[in-house]
Amino acid sequence: MLLIRIAGLAAAYYAAAKLGLDLAFTTESVTAIWAPTGIALAAVILWGYRVWPGIALGAFLANAWTDVPLYTALGITAGNTAEALAGGFLLRRVTDFRPSLERVRDVVALAVLGGVLSTMVSATVGVGSLLAGDEIAFADAGSTWRTWWLGDMGGDLVVAPALLVAVTHWPYARAPGRALEAAALAVLIAGLTAFVFTSESSFTFLIIPPLIAAAMRFWQPGAVAGCLLVACIAIPLTADALGPFADNSPDERLLLAQALIAVASLTTLLLAAVVTERRRVEYTLEQIANTLQESLLPSRLPTVPGIETAIDYRPAGEHQIVGGDFYDLYTAEDGSWTVVVGDVLGHGATAAATTALARYTLRAAAVRSQLPSSILRELNDAILRQAPGQSCTVVYSRLELRDRGGVHVTLASGGQPLPLVLRAYGGVESAGAPGMVLGVRPDPLLEDDSVDLAAGDALVFYTDGLTDAHAPSHAITQKELAIALRACAGLDADAIARKLTHSVLDGRPSDPRDDILLFVLRIPPARGPATSAPARLETDSSPVPRQVS
Repeated sequence: MLLIRIAGLAAAYYAAAKLGLDLAFTTESVTAIWAPTGIALAAVILWGYRVWPGIALGAFLANAWTDVPLYTALGITAGNTAEALAGGFLLRRVTDFRPSLERVRDVVALAVLGGVLSTMVSATVGVGSLLAGDEIAFADAGSTWRTWWLGDMGGDLVVAPALLVAVTHWPYARAPGRALEAAALAVLIAGLTAFVFTSESSFTFLIIPPLIAAAMRFWQPGAVAGCLLVACIAIPLTADALGPFADNSPDERLLLAQALIAVASLTTLLLAAVVTERRRVEYTLEQIANTLQESLLPSRLPTVPGIETAIDYRPAGEHQIVGGDFYDLYTAEDGSWTVVVGDVLGHGATAAATTALARYTLRAAAVRSQLPSSILRELNDAILRQAPGQSCTVVYSRLELRDRGGVHVTLASGGQPLPLVLRAYGGVESAGAPGMVLGVRPDPLLEDDSVDLAAGDALVFYTDGLTDAHAPSHAITQKELAIALRACAGLDADAIARKLTHSVLDGRPSDPRDDILLFVLRIPPARGPATSAPARLETDSSPVPRQVS
């Protein structure tokens, strides 16, 4: 495998060198376009120092065909080989270089250590070899060194990134851009480059916007592919004395064209690195937020004997933001069950801390008391002591399963919207009494209330994100929510949650403006012939829930 790599590298280096030497004007061994530098540097970074014979062989064969003496060709070969090894050493050993170029520091390291410093080795050794062979006059050494150095630098800034990205980013499926978009950008870049480099006026700035778009949509692959496309069109046209640099000497116009392409390559690579670094940070934050969110909510709802349960939870904001709504369902030692639905002020880390405080305080308080209002008071005290400035709304419900079927619910609300009871026959009523937000004052007004659920009845908890889904244009009232809930009569818990959220959120985007939490409990109907509702309830054509202050 090593021999194959060496042979392939030698062939690629030789072919690229011959193309570059065809563009040598002032001196046949010095050209402003030198892609082999990028090929050699990429090979050393990807394959290691052991492939240096391939660089040396390719460089020697390319220079041996010129009219320079053998010792001059050997000197140039040594300089080209040392240049690649020096660049590889500086990047691999001095810095923690990653060839994917997904970090800004990697792009800067490639530009400074590879493009600027390592190329000085080849330029210095090469010009010294030409002076030793009397191929150039001493007075021309400075300009020859500059052409050599800038030509090699262009190879490191355009060709090397393209090879590194091509290998490390395969199969190029991570970026958000799609195939048709890539084709359109390629046509646009090619067309603008052909226009710019056949026009006598200086319109070189026109190629920058599509290159930026390529970097933004296709990241590193888009950046290097766009710049390579520009190079493949711009350099031949410039060599034919076309375009904005045509009035300069052959070497000068090629240097100017390559400098433009190198700067564009460096700029787009830096932009792509910024985009990918930000995406990596967002992904990390998203993973942390998801893990934290899962730790603050039950991993799964426990099975409550004789009761169906369903949850529809939609956190608002960006994916790396922890939501403020929470819920809990657990059993006590006496066989009763507790349902908690709450909403903490704000989002993020502070809200997560308050959510954790609320959940564990409520569970601990439930061991000492059975009254929901007393338990909420303990949470209120805990927030005032441990999270001053924070507040939350909570509805706490205690469910007692009856031996003959049905459930007796005792509940208290601390500023949370009152849950709705959907009766089997379609009637809707609110449950509980209004209470004050927790964490605001030492002695909030909290009141216990109770409601009985029979077979076919459902108890629906929700947070204000549901009723405020269309705000500020429209806030859904509890009466409107009750009307939507009536249409869910006879459905199971999952179907009620789906239908109610669809009815309320119809036409809204998938990302809500505030957290939305819907918790449905339902007593399955008893098997047997269906029973009708009492006559006085059937005639109630407009069941309106009790008003909430």
